[in-house]
Amino acid sequence: MAALRQPFGGQSDITFPTFNKKSFSELFDNTVTSRPTFKVNAKVSSHRGEPAILFAQAGLEMLATPYKFALVGKFSKGRPKIEDLRKFFHSLDLKEEASAGLMDSRHVLIRLGTEIDFHRIWARGIWYVFGMPMRVFRWLPEFHVDREPSVVPIWFQLPKLPIHYFNKECLFQIVCCVGKPLFVDAATASGSRPSVARVCVEIDSLKSFPGRVWIGNGDHGGFWQHLVPENIPRYCSHCFWQGHDQVDCRFLHPVSRTE
Repeated sequence: MAALRQPFGGQSDITFPTFNKKSFSELFDNTVTSRPTFKVNAKVSSHRGEPAILFAQAGLEMLATPYKFALVGKFSKGRPKIEDLRKFFHSLDLKEEASAGLMDSRHVLIRLGTEIDFHRIWARGIWYVFGMPMRVFRWLPEFHVDREPSVVPIWFQLPKLPIHYFNKECLFQIVCCVGKPLFVDAATASGSRPSVARVCVEIDSLKSFPGRVWIGNGDHGGFWQHLVPENIPRYCSHCFWQGHDQVDCRFLHPVSRTE
């Protein structure tokens, strides 16, 4: 502090900085200070009177590209050590090595290297890692650890489908009215089970879908093909959990302890 005292009888060479108070709008005014250039630009705004940064959809899609084969594992009844979880994925003999990292005490981010590995892990739905159940969800840009996604992989049966339609490209076009086709099972691909074709489809469980589709059969008229889903999980749009709907939601309809 002594170095800052003005010398007795003289002038000090020390200058002190001055601070001008800025309004809220000036804090985000591009004319006041220049902003750096980013590959993904966000719009500066406000939300309910507080600062906000808004990213465009195109920018988010670019940011999400490295995670197109990412899944989220959720442990609700204990979680193994991350080292043991990595050993577990290594034991699955995947096409490429998977990586796993903690998102919080219950959630693990799983990054896979190939689409085949991605479909294999996701389609099963639940895995037991050293006796501990791990449910698997697809990672999406809107994913949050407090909300389970409504997007799920579901097997659809196409009973009595003529065998010449067991071609993968034909099947994908037939089921595209219910969601995004992912893959067919081995028996469908080989034609060894001609009674029914099975296609795994990515659907949003909050949306409705048709139970049948009309197939034009060239010069031989056409026919209605039934699309039979297997085990669509219920989804609650109140608490954002899979496994129940709003009717059975214990958060929306808490049960009294005296009952």
